[in-house]
Amino acid sequence: MKSESTKSPPKSPRELEATESIANGHIIGSGDAGMKKTFSFLGILALGFNISNSWVAIASSLALSIAAGGTVTILYGILVVGFAMICTGFSLAELASVYPTAGGQYHLTSILAPERFSKGLSYTCGMLGVFSWISIGSSIALIVAQTIMALVIQYHPDLTIKSWHYFLLYVAVHVIAVLYNLFLAQRTEWIYKLTFYLTLGLFLVTSIACPSLTNARANSSFVWTTFYNNSELWPDGICFLTGLSGPSFMLIGLDATMHLAEECSAPAKTIPKAIISTVLVGVLTAFAFAVAMCYSTDDFESLLTTPTGCVRSLFFFGFKSKTKASGKSLTNWLANRFPIYALWHQATGSLPGATVLMVTLLCVMMSALNAVHQTASRLTWSFARDDAIVLAKYLKLVHPRLHMPVYALLLNFVFCVIAGALYPASTSAFNAFIGTSAILSQLSITIPIGLIIYRQRSSAYLPASRGFRIPNMAGYFCNIVAVGWTTLVTVIFCFPTVAPITGNNMNYCSVVVAVVFVLGAVNWGCYARTRYQGPRLESLSL
Repeated sequence: MKSESTKSPPKSPRELEATESIANGHIIGSGDAGMKKTFSFLGILALGFNISNSWVAIASSLALSIAAGGTVTILYGILVVGFAMICTGFSLAELASVYPTAGGQYHLTSILAPERFSKGLSYTCGMLGVFSWISIGSSIALIVAQTIMALVIQYHPDLTIKSWHYFLLYVAVHVIAVLYNLFLAQRTEWIYKLTFYLTLGLFLVTSIACPSLTNARANSSFVWTTFYNNSELWPDGICFLTGLSGPSFMLIGLDATMHLAEECSAPAKTIPKAIISTVLVGVLTAFAFAVAMCYSTDDFESLLTTPTGCVRSLFFFGFKSKTKASGKSLTNWLANRFPIYALWHQATGSLPGATVLMVTLLCVMMSALNAVHQTASRLTWSFARDDAIVLAKYLKLVHPRLHMPVYALLLNFVFCVIAGALYPASTSAFNAFIGTSAILSQLSITIPIGLIIYRQRSSAYLPASRGFRIPNMAGYFCNIVAVGWTTLVTVIFCFPTVAPITGNNMNYCSVVVAVVFVLGAVNWGCYARTRYQGPRLESLSL
């Protein structure tokens, strides 16, 4: 079997020049630009894993999967999503080993795309990436707010909670994350390392203690074979696929470490290893945690009817409810559900013990939000450095003392607050926005992966000297699976989840994606079209 394909579509003079620079060059403007190299391999791995935090994502999105298939969707969904994301991770790691820069996938897109489409495709890829990180930050901030509210409700069950309470907490945690990034992030890499160990420790404690202590252990038949289709809209297969929206969050933001490439040593080797480690550890911990939790209770309905789970009636597992009759969407109805607290309480039989676990989980998720703001600001800064965003002359500045793209950080914060303002006004709109995070992130990652298939994985674009290599046929397999998965996600995650379909329960993810493209088109027409050139390559002898 040939190790590398040497065939590729004909290249223009510009592309030939760029090709020579792939193996022996660098991207102009991608130097340190005032950024300090503060991350070791463990630090960059800890940051990437803290953002994805796969088992925490499963814990946080448990209600969604319970609704769309129950334990079958949770467990087999993790395996399906995990397989697809392993292929995506290997594809991304291979590309990152060629040109590790803060621009990440949109830099790669500029290099790999045909000259005619290079500028437009790389801009689109970058725009999708920027909005995906705003969506990821918004979703994590809401989860942090939900965690805090779950603790409040547990100890004050008579308290009336309004949507604006969540919004205030949402803004507060964003402010904390921004302040952390401004004044502490450059000095406290150890916090990411500590949180990395903390999340692994919490994973071990919960995965061992809950199934060991529970008095309501589920049987294997229930865990592995019982499927509940509550959509009354889709056949079981489609219901299962729509339920993958929960497991899909377990490896969201897989490109995180790429955007900090200019702040770590030997990024061509460090970044691919961090991506692969994040994927493999993430899938293993998520699946093990899910199995442990599924065996820890035989009454999932009760998890969603406790004070921390819900205060409204329920239709899961065949129980009709006022919620469904009123036409509220499943996603909206689940917006404030945090059943993992109830599960831990039920399994351990100790409210103080479950509360300690929840507080620890809160610390882990707060660290993830800090990391998201740090990563997102680097991507926005890189995009501005290439003159792709309005106010780029400010956004590309790095504070000389803080070594931080302050304006890029603040811009992302403003967009997150604007998105959060939708929550008290329309939970449908806000949930649609955060629901697009997986779609936007996958689209931005997959564009360069699709282009490397177009380039037939030529050694001109994947030089033999790269830091991370996949055998050519295995590489094709991973690349094709990644593209296929993104296509499936983009379509399925825009499907409505319950019947009858009304204006209140419609899935508006497709509308949000369209709005993102409209905003990107406006910025392109008013600013970037005449200024953005895409990353440029310059020959360099190594």
